[in-house]
Amino acid sequence: MFYVSKITPIFFLFALFNLVLSLFLKLTGNFELFVFTLVWGFVGLTLMGAMYQIVPNSQNRKLSKPKVSYLVFLAILYGFLNAYFGNLVGGSLVLMFAYAGFLFHILTNIKNFMPVTVKFLTVSAAYLTLSYFFLFFSALGVLPLQLSVHALTVGSMLNAIYGVELAWIPMLLMETLNVKKAQRLFWAKQVSTLAVILAFITMNYKLIALSMFLELGVALYFIYLNYELLTKRRMPTKLPPVVKIFLTALSLLPFGIVAGGFLASRPEVIAFARDIHIDIILYGFGAFTIFGGMLHLLPRIMWNWKAQEGTPEITIADLLDEKSVQFFLEAGALLYIIFLAIDLTFEPVSVLAVVPYILIVGLLLKNLLKSLLLPLS
Repeated sequence: MFYVSKITPIFFLFALFNLVLSLFLKLTGNFELFVFTLVWGFVGLTLMGAMYQIVPNSQNRKLSKPKVSYLVFLAILYGFLNAYFGNLVGGSLVLMFAYAGFLFHILTNIKNFMPVTVKFLTVSAAYLTLSYFFLFFSALGVLPLQLSVHALTVGSMLNAIYGVELAWIPMLLMETLNVKKAQRLFWAKQVSTLAVILAFITMNYKLIALSMFLELGVALYFIYLNYELLTKRRMPTKLPPVVKIFLTALSLLPFGIVAGGFLASRPEVIAFARDIHIDIILYGFGAFTIFGGMLHLLPRIMWNWKAQEGTPEITIADLLDEKSVQFFLEAGALLYIIFLAIDLTFEPVSVLAVVPYILIVGLLLKNLLKSLLLPLS
C-alpha cells in the first residue's frame, strides 16, 4: 500500500454510527432524517472515506495536501450536526460545499484516468457531490428527494462498487480481468445512470420504471463478468471470505432493482414496495458490500499505519482472521434474513427488526476491533 489515509477509519466509524442511528430513526416516522442518515450518513461517508484511500493508491502517489481531508471531515461533521437537530437546509448547504471541496481535492490527485476502476471512481465522486446539490434543493422543496437519493445510490454507490470490485475480486482470485468487457460495462453504466437521473427529474413513473429496467440489465452484465471470472479460474482454490461477502451481497442487487421498478410502475403500493426496496438495496446489497470492503481495507490501512512507525509485531493476516470473516458472513446472512422477515411484518412486531441488524454491526466491529486498536498498541 503506497499511501495510508488516516482519515478513512474515522469516516468508516462515523458511517457505521449513522447506520445504527438510521435503524432507530426508521421507527420514528421521520422519513426525511431516516433517509438522510442511511443514504448520506452511511453510504455517502463510506464512499468518501474509501476514495481518500483508494484513489491515491490507484495513482501510485500520496494524497496531496492531506490536511484538506481533515478540514472536509470537520465541515461534514458540522453539516451533519445541523441536520440531526432539524436544520436540513443549512446542513445540506454546508455539506454541498464540503463535498465540492472533496471532489476538487480528489480530481487534483488523479493524473491517470485510463484504468477502468479510476473512471468508475471519478464518476462516482462526481455523482456523490451532485447528490448533495440535489439534496439542498430538495430540502428547499424545489427538487424531489428521490432524485437526490438515486443520484447517490445509482449514480455514486453503484459506480464505486462496480469499479472497486472489478479491481479487487480479480486481485483476490489472482485472475485477469477482461478489460474490454469492463470498459463496455463502464459506458453502459453511464447510459443507464443518466436515464435514471433524467427520469427522476421528471418524476414520470413510466420513465423511472424503464430506467430501472436499463439499470437491471447493467447489473446483470456485471454479475455475468464475475460469473465468467469464477468459472474460468486457472487456480480453482477456495474463495476468500471477503469475495464471498461481495458475491452474496451482489446476489441481492437484481431483486432490489426489480423492487424499485415495481415501486415506480405501481405507485399505489408505494409504502410496502419502498420498504422492500430500501431493505434490499441499502441494508442488504449496499451494506454488506460495504462491510466486505471494510473487512478488506481497514486491516491493511491500520497495519500500514503502524508500519510507518516501525515494524509491527503482527501481520495483516493476524488482523483479518478468515475463519472469523467466514463466521461473520454466515451469521450475518442469517441475521439479515431475520431482519428482513421481521421488518416487513406489521407494527409493533416490525420494531424488533432493529435487534438482528445491530447484532450484524456488532459482529462487524468485533472483526475490526483488533485493527482499530492497533495504532494504540
